[in-house]
Amino acid sequence: MTIIKSVAATILFILIAFANSLIAQSLPVGYMQIADIFKKNAQPDSALVYYEKASVEFEKLSDYEQLANVYNQMGIILTRQDKYEPAKNYLEKALQIGQTSLDSNNLTIAVTYISLGVVYAAEEKYEQSLIFHHQALAIRLLKLGEYHADVATSYGNIGNVYFRSMDYDKAIETHLKARNIRAKIFGENSVEIIESYKGLGNAHREKRDYKTALDYFDKALQNKIIQRGLGHKDLAKFYKNVSDVYYLMEDKAHGDLYKSKSEN
Repeated sequence: MTIIKSVAATILFILIAFANSLIAQSLPVGYMQIADIFKKNAQPDSALVYYEKASVEFEKLSDYEQLANVYNQMGIILTRQDKYEPAKNYLEKALQIGQTSLDSNNLTIAVTYISLGVVYAAEEKYEQSLIFHHQALAIRLLKLGEYHADVATSYGNIGNVYFRSMDYDKAIETHLKARNIRAKIFGENSVEIIESYKGLGNAHREKRDYKTALDYFDKALQNKIIQRGLGHKDLAKFYKNVSDVYYLMEDKAHGDLYKSKSEN
């Protein structure tokens, strides 16, 4: 325990020293970079403090794109903390800035729309969530073209919301679009395509199309083995997905086999 505390204190000292050097170079940029460091190191409250400082400086400079970006980051953190109303307040500020001071198709606004979509989905307001996600998709298609990773991510986001709202056919349709883009950009055995396979597997399972669900879950599993290797702890949930479908198919032998792999 003493060693752990010592390491944590050393890391914090390094972060503070680095923070001071960043602030000396450029006040608002320094605050942003410090906030990003805290965010990446799972210290969201400290990140929010420095994002707030950055927002004040960017507002003084009338740097509206960066100001909107700061509010986006704050909204994202608060959403992850399940603080939906404060999150929406910051994201609505970002949206207002974007709509009044930026190009209406600015990619920063797309991030705002996505973040609002995530909040409303968390509140189970799926119709409103889909509106925001589709607005983000429209901007990304216009600015980035069809075959871009961020476009695939937007289709995946939309597929996830359709799934949660139990519209499984629409979920399959949009997850397939994400999957096709990722296959073209990254290849059939890429890390990125795993999320599409999982989404497709989940939707087909809920439709009781177990054979197709099993095929997608197995593809996700095989890709994960390629990425992580046999025996990696991340494989557990992939084995469980396969196991669950076998049980639904009343194939206890295979269900038990993959369940044991998951547990081991």
